[in-house]
Amino acid sequence: MKTVSQEEFSEPANLAEVADQPIVVHHHNGGSATRIAIFVHGLGGSRHSKETTWSNFPKFIFQDVADLDVGLYQYETLWRRFKFGAQVPLDREAEVFAGIIRDELASYRDIILVGHSMGGLLCKALITRLIHDGRMDLLDRIAGLFLLASPQLGSLRVPQIFSWFSPDADALKPHGPLLVDIARTFEDHLLVDSNAVSYDKPVIPTFAVLGASDFWVDELSAGIGVPTRQKKMAVGTHTDVVKPRSKDSPVYCWVLSRVKTCLARFEYDVFLAMAMAGLDTEEQYQSYRKEALNIEKWLQDFCGFRSVFYAGRNLETKDDFEAEDFSLSQDVDALRRSKYFMLVYPEKLVSSVLFEAGLAVALGKPSVYFIRDRGSLPFLMKKAEQAKLPAGVRIYEYENLSKLENLLQNPGEGLWKYSEGKP
Repeated sequence: MKTVSQEEFSEPANLAEVADQPIVVHHHNGGSATRIAIFVHGLGGSRHSKETTWSNFPKFIFQDVADLDVGLYQYETLWRRFKFGAQVPLDREAEVFAGIIRDELASYRDIILVGHSMGGLLCKALITRLIHDGRMDLLDRIAGLFLLASPQLGSLRVPQIFSWFSPDADALKPHGPLLVDIARTFEDHLLVDSNAVSYDKPVIPTFAVLGASDFWVDELSAGIGVPTRQKKMAVGTHTDVVKPRSKDSPVYCWVLSRVKTCLARFEYDVFLAMAMAGLDTEEQYQSYRKEALNIEKWLQDFCGFRSVFYAGRNLETKDDFEAEDFSLSQDVDALRRSKYFMLVYPEKLVSSVLFEAGLAVALGKPSVYFIRDRGSLPFLMKKAEQAKLPAGVRIYEYENLSKLENLLQNPGEGLWKYSEGKP
Protein backbone atom coordinates (compact mmCIF):
# COMPACT_ATOMS: atom_id res chain seq x y z
CA MET A 1 0.00 0.00 0.00
CA LYS A 2 1.15 3.52 -0.80
CA THR A 3 -0.24 6.51 1.11
CA VAL A 4 -0.04 9.99 -0.37
CA SER A 5 -0.87 12.86 2.03
CA GLN A 6 -2.39 15.80 0.17
CA GLU A 7 -4.25 19.07 0.58
CA GLU A 8 -5.76 18.66 -2.89
CA PHE A 9 -6.34 15.40 -4.74
CA SER A 10 -3.75 14.69 -7.42
CA GLU A 11 -2.03 11.69 -8.96
CA PRO A 12 1.27 10.53 -7.45
CA ALA A 13 4.17 12.38 -9.06
CA ASN A 14 5.85 9.13 -10.08
CA LEU A 15 3.29 6.55 -11.21
CA ALA A 16 6.01 3.97 -11.74
CA GLU A 17 6.67 3.93 -7.99
CA VAL A 18 3.09 2.86 -7.23
CA ALA A 19 2.52 0.62 -10.24
CA ASP A 20 2.91 -2.59 -8.20
CA GLN A 21 0.95 -1.37 -5.19
CA PRO A 22 -2.56 -2.90 -5.00
CA ILE A 23 -3.94 0.24 -3.39
CA VAL A 24 -2.93 3.88 -3.36
CA VAL A 25 -4.50 5.93 -0.56
CA HIS A 26 -4.99 9.66 -0.99
CA HIS A 27 -4.98 10.93 2.59
CA HIS A 28 -6.16 14.33 3.80
CA ASN A 29 -3.26 16.18 5.40
CA GLY A 30 -3.92 16.32 9.13
CA GLY A 31 -6.90 13.99 8.83
CA SER A 32 -7.75 11.19 11.23
CA ALA A 33 -7.45 8.28 8.75
CA THR A 34 -10.59 6.59 10.09
CA ARG A 35 -12.85 6.85 7.01
CA ILE A 36 -12.07 5.86 3.44
CA ALA A 37 -13.83 5.35 0.10
CA ILE A 38 -12.15 2.67 -2.03
CA PHE A 39 -12.68 2.79 -5.80
CA VAL A 40 -12.28 -0.52 -7.63
CA HIS A 41 -12.07 -0.45 -11.43
CA GLY A 42 -13.56 -3.01 -13.78
CA LEU A 43 -12.41 -5.13 -16.70
CA GLY A 44 -9.43 -3.48 -18.40
CA GLY A 45 -9.70 -0.42 -16.15
CA SER A 46 -7.01 1.57 -14.39
CA ARG A 47 -6.78 3.94 -11.44
CA HIS A 48 -4.43 6.65 -12.76
CA SER A 49 -3.33 8.29 -16.04
CA LYS A 50 -5.49 9.69 -18.81
CA GLU A 51 -7.10 6.28 -19.29
CA THR A 52 -8.32 6.10 -15.69
CA THR A 53 -11.69 4.45 -15.17
CA TRP A 54 -12.93 7.18 -12.87
CA SER A 55 -12.10 10.55 -14.42
CA ASN A 56 -12.96 13.12 -11.70
CA PHE A 57 -15.01 10.84 -9.42
CA PRO A 58 -12.36 10.22 -6.71
CA LYS A 59 -11.19 13.83 -6.87
CA PHE A 60 -14.70 15.19 -6.34
CA ILE A 61 -15.35 12.85 -3.40
CA PHE A 62 -12.01 13.83 -1.83
CA GLN A 63 -12.99 17.49 -2.10
CA ASP A 64 -16.60 17.20 -0.95
CA VAL A 65 -16.46 14.82 2.02
CA ALA A 66 -14.33 16.17 4.85
CA ASP A 67 -11.90 13.73 6.43
CA LEU A 68 -12.78 10.95 3.97
CA ASP A 69 -9.66 9.47 2.43
CA VAL A 70 -9.83 7.99 -1.06
CA GLY A 71 -8.24 4.70 -2.00
CA LEU A 72 -7.74 3.51 -5.58
CA TYR A 73 -7.50 -0.27 -5.85
CA GLN A 74 -5.87 -1.90 -8.84
CA TYR A 75 -5.66 -5.51 -9.96
CA GLU A 76 -4.66 -7.24 -13.18
CA THR A 77 -7.43 -7.68 -15.75
CA LEU A 78 -7.82 -8.30 -19.45
CA TRP A 79 -4.52 -7.94 -21.38
CA ARG A 80 -2.47 -7.22 -18.25
CA ARG A 81 -3.24 -10.78 -17.13
CA PHE A 82 -0.87 -12.10 -19.78
CA LYS A 83 2.07 -11.03 -17.63
CA PHE A 84 3.77 -13.90 -15.84
CA GLY A 85 1.96 -14.67 -12.54
CA ALA A 86 -0.96 -12.35 -13.27
CA GLN A 87 -3.59 -15.08 -13.81
CA VAL A 88 -5.34 -14.58 -10.46
CA PRO A 89 -9.02 -15.65 -10.29
CA LEU A 90 -11.45 -13.09 -8.90
CA ASP A 91 -12.17 -15.08 -5.73
CA ARG A 92 -8.41 -15.25 -4.99
CA GLU A 93 -8.13 -11.51 -5.64
CA ALA A 94 -10.91 -11.09 -3.06
CA GLU A 95 -8.68 -12.85 -0.51
CA VAL A 96 -5.89 -10.39 -1.28
CA PHE A 97 -8.34 -7.50 -0.90
CA ALA A 98 -9.61 -8.91 2.42
CA GLY A 99 -6.06 -9.07 3.75
CA ILE A 100 -5.51 -5.41 2.89
CA ILE A 101 -8.73 -4.42 4.67
CA ARG A 102 -7.61 -6.43 7.72
CA ASP A 103 -3.98 -5.30 7.85
CA GLU A 104 -2.91 -2.23 5.87
CA LEU A 105 -6.26 -0.45 6.34
CA ALA A 106 -6.75 -1.48 9.98
CA SER A 107 -7.01 2.14 11.16
CA TYR A 108 -10.10 2.79 9.04
CA ARG A 109 -13.34 2.20 10.94
CA ASP A 110 -15.69 3.23 8.09
CA ILE A 111 -15.03 1.85 4.61
CA ILE A 112 -17.09 2.69 1.53
CA LEU A 113 -16.63 0.33 -1.43
CA VAL A 114 -17.25 1.74 -4.91
CA GLY A 115 -16.96 -0.77 -7.74
CA HIS A 116 -17.37 -0.28 -11.47
CA SER A 117 -18.40 -3.25 -13.63
CA MET A 118 -16.31 -6.26 -12.61
CA GLY A 119 -14.91 -4.14 -9.79
CA GLY A 120 -18.36 -4.34 -8.22
CA LEU A 121 -18.16 -8.13 -8.41
CA LEU A 122 -14.76 -8.00 -6.70
CA CYS A 123 -16.27 -5.90 -3.90
CA LYS A 124 -19.09 -8.43 -3.49
CA ALA A 125 -16.58 -11.30 -3.61
CA LEU A 126 -14.60 -9.55 -0.86
CA ILE A 127 -17.71 -9.32 1.34
CA THR A 128 -18.53 -12.96 0.57
CA ARG A 129 -15.02 -14.00 1.61
CA LEU A 130 -15.35 -12.12 4.92
CA ILE A 131 -18.68 -13.84 5.61
CA HIS A 132 -17.27 -17.29 4.81
CA ASP A 133 -14.30 -16.59 7.09
CA GLY A 134 -16.56 -15.38 9.89
CA ARG A 135 -14.86 -11.97 10.00
CA MET A 136 -17.83 -10.02 11.34
CA ASP A 137 -15.38 -7.52 12.84
CA LEU A 138 -14.26 -6.56 9.33
CA LEU A 139 -17.79 -6.60 7.91
CA ASP A 140 -18.86 -4.08 10.54
CA ARG A 141 -16.31 -1.65 9.14
CA ILE A 142 -17.90 -1.66 5.67
CA ALA A 143 -20.27 1.27 5.82
CA GLY A 144 -21.63 1.06 2.28
CA LEU A 145 -21.37 -0.65 -1.11
CA PHE A 146 -21.87 1.12 -4.46
CA LEU A 147 -22.24 -1.01 -7.60
CA LEU A 148 -21.81 1.11 -10.72
CA ALA A 149 -22.91 -0.76 -13.85
CA SER A 150 -21.88 -4.06 -12.24
CA PRO A 151 -22.96 -7.37 -13.87
CA GLN A 152 -24.16 -9.13 -10.72
CA LEU A 153 -25.60 -12.00 -12.77
CA GLY A 154 -22.77 -11.97 -15.29
CA SER A 155 -22.74 -10.55 -18.79
CA LEU A 156 -24.12 -12.16 -21.93
CA ARG A 157 -21.98 -9.84 -24.04
CA VAL A 158 -18.62 -11.33 -23.05
CA PRO A 159 -17.73 -14.16 -25.51
CA GLN A 160 -17.43 -17.33 -23.44
CA ILE A 161 -14.60 -18.63 -25.62
CA PHE A 162 -12.41 -16.17 -23.69
CA SER A 163 -12.97 -18.17 -20.49
CA TRP A 164 -10.54 -20.78 -21.81
CA PHE A 165 -7.61 -18.42 -21.29
CA SER A 166 -8.91 -15.60 -19.05
CA PRO A 167 -10.26 -15.81 -15.47
CA ASP A 168 -12.13 -12.56 -16.20
CA ALA A 169 -14.45 -14.13 -18.75
CA ASP A 170 -14.98 -17.08 -16.43
CA ALA A 171 -15.95 -14.74 -13.56
CA LEU A 172 -18.37 -12.88 -15.85
CA LYS A 173 -20.03 -16.06 -17.10
CA PRO A 174 -23.79 -15.75 -16.49
CA HIS A 175 -24.83 -17.78 -13.43
CA GLY A 176 -21.27 -19.06 -12.99
CA PRO A 177 -20.18 -20.75 -9.73
CA LEU A 178 -18.63 -17.60 -8.24
CA LEU A 179 -21.69 -15.47 -8.98
CA VAL A 180 -24.01 -18.14 -7.56
CA ASP A 181 -21.95 -18.33 -4.37
CA ILE A 182 -21.96 -14.54 -4.00
CA ALA A 183 -25.72 -14.32 -4.59
CA ARG A 184 -26.54 -17.06 -2.09
CA THR A 185 -24.20 -15.64 0.53
CA PHE A 186 -25.68 -12.15 0.25
CA GLU A 187 -29.22 -13.53 0.41
CA ASP A 188 -28.60 -15.79 3.41
CA HIS A 189 -26.18 -13.78 5.52
CA LEU A 190 -26.48 -10.08 4.74
CA LEU A 191 -29.00 -7.24 4.66
CA VAL A 192 -28.54 -4.49 2.06
CA ASP A 193 -31.51 -2.23 2.81
CA SER A 194 -30.23 1.07 4.21
CA ASN A 195 -33.15 1.12 6.68
CA ALA A 196 -32.65 -2.45 7.89
CA VAL A 197 -31.93 -3.34 11.50
CA SER A 198 -30.80 -6.76 12.60
CA TYR A 199 -29.30 -8.57 15.55
CA ASP A 200 -27.90 -11.60 13.77
CA LYS A 201 -26.98 -10.29 10.30
CA PRO A 202 -24.63 -7.50 9.29
CA VAL A 203 -26.20 -4.60 7.40
CA ILE A 204 -24.27 -3.11 4.48
CA PRO A 205 -26.36 -0.46 2.67
CA THR A 206 -25.98 -1.26 -1.02
CA PHE A 207 -26.70 1.04 -3.96
CA ALA A 208 -26.66 0.47 -7.71
CA VAL A 209 -26.27 2.77 -10.70
CA LEU A 210 -27.57 1.44 -14.03
CA GLY A 211 -26.61 2.87 -17.42
CA ALA A 212 -29.62 3.45 -19.69
CA SER A 213 -27.42 2.82 -22.75
CA ASP A 214 -25.24 0.12 -21.23
CA PHE A 215 -24.31 -2.40 -23.94
CA TRP A 216 -22.41 -4.74 -21.61
CA VAL A 217 -24.66 -5.06 -18.57
CA ASP A 218 -28.44 -5.46 -18.73
CA GLU A 219 -30.83 -3.83 -16.27
CA LEU A 220 -31.64 -7.00 -14.34
CA SER A 221 -27.99 -7.93 -13.86
CA ALA A 222 -27.03 -4.41 -12.75
CA GLY A 223 -29.81 -4.01 -10.20
CA ILE A 224 -30.66 -7.49 -8.88
CA GLY A 225 -30.98 -7.71 -5.11
CA VAL A 226 -30.90 -3.94 -4.53
CA PRO A 227 -34.06 -2.19 -3.25
CA THR A 228 -35.69 -0.01 -5.91
CA ARG A 229 -35.22 3.18 -3.89
CA GLN A 230 -31.47 2.41 -3.73
CA LYS A 231 -31.08 2.19 -7.51
CA LYS A 232 -30.60 4.95 -10.05
CA MET A 233 -31.06 4.66 -13.79
CA ALA A 234 -28.69 7.12 -15.39
CA VAL A 235 -28.34 8.47 -18.91
CA GLY A 236 -25.18 7.13 -20.49
CA THR A 237 -23.15 4.11 -21.48
CA HIS A 238 -21.33 1.53 -19.40
CA THR A 239 -18.40 3.91 -18.85
CA ASP A 240 -20.26 7.24 -18.85
CA VAL A 241 -21.79 6.55 -15.43
CA VAL A 242 -18.37 6.64 -13.72
CA LYS A 243 -16.98 9.71 -15.46
CA PRO A 244 -18.71 12.81 -14.06
CA ARG A 245 -17.72 15.93 -15.96
CA SER A 246 -18.76 18.23 -13.12
CA LYS A 247 -20.12 18.11 -9.60
CA ASP A 248 -23.56 18.77 -11.07
CA SER A 249 -23.58 15.34 -12.69
CA PRO A 250 -26.80 13.52 -11.60
CA VAL A 251 -24.88 10.29 -10.87
CA TYR A 252 -22.22 12.08 -8.84
CA CYS A 253 -24.80 14.05 -6.82
CA TRP A 254 -26.78 10.86 -6.12
CA VAL A 255 -23.73 8.86 -5.04
CA LEU A 256 -22.31 11.72 -2.95
CA SER A 257 -25.57 12.10 -1.04
CA ARG A 258 -25.68 8.39 -0.22
CA VAL A 259 -22.01 8.21 0.72
CA LYS A 260 -22.70 10.91 3.32
CA THR A 261 -25.78 9.00 4.50
CA CYS A 262 -23.72 5.82 4.97
CA LEU A 263 -21.07 7.66 6.96
CA ALA A 264 -23.67 9.36 9.16
CA ARG A 265 -25.80 6.26 9.69
CA PHE A 266 -24.55 5.92 13.26
CA GLU A 267 -23.13 8.96 15.01
CA TYR A 268 -22.86 7.01 18.25
CA ASP A 269 -21.72 3.43 18.75
CA VAL A 270 -23.67 3.02 22.01
CA PHE A 271 -26.50 4.83 23.75
CA LEU A 272 -25.83 4.35 27.48
CA ALA A 273 -28.98 4.61 29.61
CA MET A 274 -28.60 4.95 33.36
CA ALA A 275 -31.01 6.49 35.90
CA MET A 276 -30.54 10.19 36.59
CA ALA A 277 -33.59 12.37 37.24
CA GLY A 278 -35.40 9.58 39.09
CA LEU A 279 -32.79 9.51 41.86
CA ASP A 280 -33.79 11.08 45.18
CA THR A 281 -30.57 12.67 46.40
CA GLU A 282 -27.52 14.41 45.02
CA GLU A 283 -25.37 11.74 46.64
CA GLN A 284 -27.20 9.01 44.69
CA TYR A 285 -26.84 10.98 41.48
CA GLN A 286 -23.10 11.44 41.92
CA SER A 287 -22.65 7.72 42.63
CA TYR A 288 -24.61 6.71 39.52
CA ARG A 289 -22.87 9.29 37.35
CA LYS A 290 -19.41 8.12 38.47
CA GLU A 291 -20.36 4.55 37.61
CA ALA A 292 -21.70 5.58 34.20
CA LEU A 293 -18.53 7.52 33.34
CA ASN A 294 -16.46 4.46 34.23
CA ILE A 295 -18.64 2.30 31.97
CA GLU A 296 -18.30 4.84 29.16
CA LYS A 297 -14.51 4.57 29.41
CA TRP A 298 -14.64 0.77 29.42
CA LEU A 299 -16.83 0.76 26.33
CA GLN A 300 -14.14 2.76 24.58
CA ASP A 301 -11.16 0.83 25.97
CA PHE A 302 -12.48 -2.74 25.80
CA CYS A 303 -14.99 -2.66 22.95
CA GLY A 304 -13.18 -0.20 20.71
CA PHE A 305 -16.18 2.12 20.53
CA ARG A 306 -15.32 5.62 19.44
CA SER A 307 -18.45 7.44 20.56
CA VAL A 308 -20.81 6.77 23.45
CA PHE A 309 -23.87 8.87 24.19
CA TYR A 310 -24.47 9.35 27.91
CA ALA A 311 -26.87 12.19 28.74
CA GLY A 312 -25.33 12.77 32.16
CA ARG A 313 -21.79 13.37 30.91
CA ASN A 314 -22.20 17.16 30.97
CA LEU A 315 -24.74 17.28 33.80
CA GLU A 316 -22.54 17.54 36.85
CA THR A 317 -25.39 17.92 39.35
CA LYS A 318 -29.13 17.21 39.52
CA ASP A 319 -29.75 20.94 39.19
CA ASP A 320 -28.29 20.89 35.66
CA PHE A 321 -31.20 18.96 34.11
CA GLU A 322 -33.06 20.58 31.22
CA ALA A 323 -36.82 20.76 30.82
CA GLU A 324 -38.47 17.37 30.26
CA ASP A 325 -39.61 18.03 26.70
CA PHE A 326 -36.13 19.18 25.64
CA SER A 327 -34.46 16.21 27.29
CA LEU A 328 -36.86 13.80 25.56
CA SER A 329 -36.18 15.37 22.17
CA GLN A 330 -32.43 15.11 22.71
CA ASP A 331 -32.58 11.49 23.89
CA VAL A 332 -34.82 10.32 21.06
CA ASP A 333 -32.60 11.99 18.47
CA ALA A 334 -29.44 10.48 19.99
CA LEU A 335 -31.00 7.02 20.22
CA ARG A 336 -32.01 7.12 16.54
CA ARG A 337 -28.38 7.88 15.66
CA SER A 338 -26.92 5.11 17.85
CA LYS A 339 -25.96 1.62 16.70
CA TYR A 340 -26.45 -0.17 20.04
CA PHE A 341 -28.41 0.40 23.24
CA MET A 342 -27.10 -0.38 26.74
CA LEU A 343 -29.19 -0.23 29.90
CA VAL A 344 -27.52 -0.30 33.32
CA TYR A 345 -30.18 -0.88 35.98
CA PRO A 346 -28.61 -1.68 39.35
CA GLU A 347 -31.81 -1.35 41.40
CA LYS A 348 -35.56 -1.12 40.96
CA LEU A 349 -36.43 2.48 40.12
CA VAL A 350 -39.16 4.46 38.43
CA SER A 351 -36.97 5.95 35.73
CA SER A 352 -37.14 7.17 32.15
CA VAL A 353 -34.44 4.63 31.27
CA LEU A 354 -37.24 2.05 31.03
CA PHE A 355 -38.94 4.23 28.42
CA GLU A 356 -35.64 4.51 26.57
CA ALA A 357 -35.27 0.72 26.61
CA GLY A 358 -38.72 0.33 25.04
CA LEU A 359 -37.93 2.97 22.44
CA ALA A 360 -34.68 1.17 21.57
CA VAL A 361 -36.65 -2.02 20.89
CA ALA A 362 -39.15 -0.08 18.75
CA LEU A 363 -36.28 1.45 16.75
CA GLY A 364 -34.68 -1.96 16.24
CA LYS A 365 -31.52 -1.28 18.24
CA PRO A 366 -29.62 -4.37 19.44
CA SER A 367 -29.87 -4.00 23.21
CA VAL A 368 -28.01 -5.24 26.26
CA TYR A 369 -29.35 -4.88 29.80
CA PHE A 370 -27.01 -5.08 32.80
CA ILE A 371 -28.99 -5.65 35.99
CA ARG A 372 -28.32 -6.78 39.55
CA ASP A 373 -31.59 -8.70 39.82
CA ARG A 374 -33.79 -9.77 36.89
CA GLY A 375 -36.78 -9.50 39.21
CA SER A 376 -36.33 -5.71 39.32
CA LEU A 377 -37.34 -5.41 35.66
CA PRO A 378 -40.95 -4.77 34.61
CA PHE A 379 -42.87 -7.91 33.58
CA LEU A 380 -42.43 -7.68 29.81
CA MET A 381 -38.75 -6.77 30.02
CA LYS A 382 -37.89 -9.87 32.07
CA LYS A 383 -38.62 -12.10 29.05
CA ALA A 384 -37.30 -9.73 26.38
CA GLU A 385 -34.60 -12.22 25.34
CA GLN A 386 -37.26 -14.71 24.26
CA ALA A 387 -39.24 -12.26 22.13
CA LYS A 388 -38.95 -12.43 18.34
CA LEU A 389 -37.73 -8.91 17.68
CA PRO A 390 -36.03 -7.41 14.59
CA ALA A 391 -33.04 -6.70 16.83
CA GLY A 392 -32.94 -8.69 20.02
CA VAL A 393 -32.23 -8.10 23.69
CA ARG A 394 -29.63 -9.79 25.88
CA ILE A 395 -29.75 -9.57 29.68
CA TYR A 396 -26.77 -10.00 32.00
CA GLU A 397 -26.81 -10.01 35.78
CA TYR A 398 -23.81 -8.58 37.59
CA GLU A 399 -22.92 -8.52 41.29
CA ASN A 400 -20.78 -5.40 41.33
CA LEU A 401 -18.99 -2.93 39.11
CA SER A 402 -15.95 -5.17 38.83
CA LYS A 403 -18.08 -7.96 37.36
CA LEU A 404 -19.59 -5.55 34.86
CA GLU A 405 -16.10 -4.45 33.85
CA ASN A 406 -15.14 -8.08 33.21
CA LEU A 407 -18.24 -8.63 31.09
CA LEU A 408 -17.36 -5.66 28.89
CA GLN A 409 -13.74 -6.72 28.60
CA ASN A 410 -14.65 -10.14 27.26
CA PRO A 411 -16.20 -10.48 24.70
CA GLY A 412 -16.46 -6.71 24.22
CA GLU A 413 -18.64 -5.72 21.27
CA GLY A 414 -19.63 -9.38 20.94
CA LEU A 415 -22.09 -8.81 23.80
CA TRP A 416 -24.42 -7.21 21.26
CA LYS A 417 -24.00 -9.82 18.56
CA TYR A 418 -25.06 -13.27 17.54
CA SER A 419 -22.93 -15.53 15.38
CA GLU A 420 -25.08 -17.26 12.80
CA GLY A 421 -28.13 -16.55 14.95
CA LYS A 422 -26.77 -18.27 18.07
CA PRO A 423 -25.76 -16.53 21.28
